[in-house]
Amino acid sequence: MGRTRNEIFDCGLIAMLDTPVGPRLYDWAIAVSQGDIKLLGIPATQENVAEVTSELADEVDLRVGVCGVLNTEQVSMAFAAAAHFVYSPICDETIIAACKAREITVICGAATPTEVARAVAARADMVAINPVGAMGGPNYFQALCRQFRDVPLLAAGCVDIESAPVYLETGATAAIVDRGVFPDPSDPSALQIIRARASALSEVCAEAMGMPKRSSLTDILIDARSLAD
Repeated sequence: MGRTRNEIFDCGLIAMLDTPVGPRLYDWAIAVSQGDIKLLGIPATQENVAEVTSELADEVDLRVGVCGVLNTEQVSMAFAAAAHFVYSPICDETIIAACKAREITVICGAATPTEVARAVAARADMVAINPVGAMGGPNYFQALCRQFRDVPLLAAGCVDIESAPVYLETGATAAIVDRGVFPDPSDPSALQIIRARASALSEVCAEAMGMPKRSSLTDILIDARSLAD
């Protein structure tokens, strides 16, 4: 559990699929890894999620977790799959307790100071402010960081290549990116898009965290926008 927490702190970036993508998942996960993102969340509703999670953990350079967890049964499934972390979009004390009992790093969602305080009281490892974009963006997030200085806060919801580094610079432990990495499953260029977006995100987030960068931010943003067009 401690190792996963440290990797989230070190990487500052988690790619999360918000909906199942069926048999495309394995190839998409490889593309994420090739783009130098080290943490991937796959939906609890993904078909054969336990088998897929275990296989990815063995074959790809990723720390794989289960996201969209809404009940303790899904926590048990994540544990059986040897998931490295669980992300629940809600603040549910029973889910947090189930993760703690199984020594799985748990990230829970919160939108307000009251919900953050509840998550802290329940001993969540990290709290994701979600949907941060709809709640007021970087200014709102920075205000929460000031209120909860000792709490690892993550930014989630409406986070993309332009906003992810902003959240990191305003105090986020990590940025959770979903649609900012993954295109429509029917897009024939999906794998190329995922690799390019993941690479661009890892670059700009590394720069925001003060790590060496390989390309200029301007070039990265131009490349990312060209793929989105």
